[in-house]
Amino acid sequence: MRVLHYMFGIPPVRTGGLVRYAADLMKQEMNIGIDVHLLIPGTMSISKRKRTRVIKRRKDYLQIPAYEIYHPLPVPMCNGILDIKAYTEKCGSAAFQKFLKELQPDLIHIHTFMGLHREFLVQSRRMGIPVVFTTHDYFGICPTAVMLYRGTVCRDCTWKNCGECSSSAFSKKRLYIEQSGCYRMLRKHDRLTAAVKKAAQLSGILSVRTQVQENKKIKMKIDYLALRNYYKSMFDMVSFFHFNSLTAKKIYEERIGECKGRVVNISHAGISDHRRRYHYGETLRIGYFGSWAVHKGFFALLDACGSLYEEGCTQLELHIYSSTNTRKERFVKSHPGFRADQLEYVLQGIDLVAVPSLWPETFGLTALEAVSYGVPVIVSKHVGVNDILQCKDYPGCGFVYDGTQQDLKRILREVYENREMLAEVNKYIADMDYDFSYKTHVRKMIGIYKPLIQNQDVGNGAEGGI
Repeated sequence: MRVLHYMFGIPPVRTGGLVRYAADLMKQEMNIGIDVHLLIPGTMSISKRKRTRVIKRRKDYLQIPAYEIYHPLPVPMCNGILDIKAYTEKCGSAAFQKFLKELQPDLIHIHTFMGLHREFLVQSRRMGIPVVFTTHDYFGICPTAVMLYRGTVCRDCTWKNCGECSSSAFSKKRLYIEQSGCYRMLRKHDRLTAAVKKAAQLSGILSVRTQVQENKKIKMKIDYLALRNYYKSMFDMVSFFHFNSLTAKKIYEERIGECKGRVVNISHAGISDHRRRYHYGETLRIGYFGSWAVHKGFFALLDACGSLYEEGCTQLELHIYSSTNTRKERFVKSHPGFRADQLEYVLQGIDLVAVPSLWPETFGLTALEAVSYGVPVIVSKHVGVNDILQCKDYPGCGFVYDGTQQDLKRILREVYENREMLAEVNKYIADMDYDFSYKTHVRKMIGIYKPLIQNQDVGNGAEGGI
């Protein structure tokens, strides 16, 4: 079996849950004898004369043969889209015809449409190659990929508000810089990258404020209907959808109609069964891992903890693990980011892990990581892991709040005043029947691959939770 994976890049330029999931899946597939290959977007050419083509990278990635799309479409990440033409540029199916004919993959696994031309899917369909699509985020049905509008889950299916949400969209200059060979080299040296970014921000090239001002000057009416139809035509060429959660499945099908697919919760190779029982002291130690992004709910969590502290809950600590600058609040304990092999040590100092996402997060691996060590979680109702862990009713694996700061504060107060609640949840986690094995997840994915390759019915459905 030969499988070609596509994602929006590799470290050090691209990082995060999508990259880790795809990397671990590819490594495990390779270990069990699957012939794995990787395709990523490469350098964007400024010259209009340059044609899109696929080239072999000089270095493999994790011993996996890797290829690049020279002159791909832009990769906006979560910053939105204003230049519709740049993201729907045609390249002709011939750009991928030679590559796919030479590689002859039995199946293509796409982890995002960022940077990928529609013609790639057109050629794949012509050759009869089945395509699996994993719903890591909402790019393709939302230009910012997070399905948020003014701080709440976007319910608009017409894309009429996309221009407002894309006011911080990257300029062409920045997109070219971030997808250039020079930037890739700089990312290998953190200090040099920081210095270049600082200089670029001073010049206005990377300034979000400057970009917002420039974007507001755009006078032309942006045709988001054309962009929506472009991605809809790509989704129509997907053979099978791998939904991370029921949350992701619901939102995708609201936007593009009923899809042939299955809900299979994601995981990664670092997650295994480390559950244990804990004793809880007088101080409630809440952990938050990740960036200070609004859509991640960081500021809602910060404000809720701050309000509790001011109201007399002074034996409360919010431990923040982030590469962002430290904070000065008395109840905050700032820590730098940590390596994956340090997770066990970090969780030993945390009583409750918070995943307070405002966006309908398609899964939430942080919550599963915490539970795998027996640590209770508090998550907003928007996080997809709720569908998988089934922790909607206490005790469960933790606490689910309605997505508002008020309800988050209410539950945190209850836990603060009754630490026995944590002990009960910890006992439930330690005793529950759940298979944390990553190999189990990989077997489920292979169970999707094989029938598609053999042109058999995979079947729809969803796996059970805890």
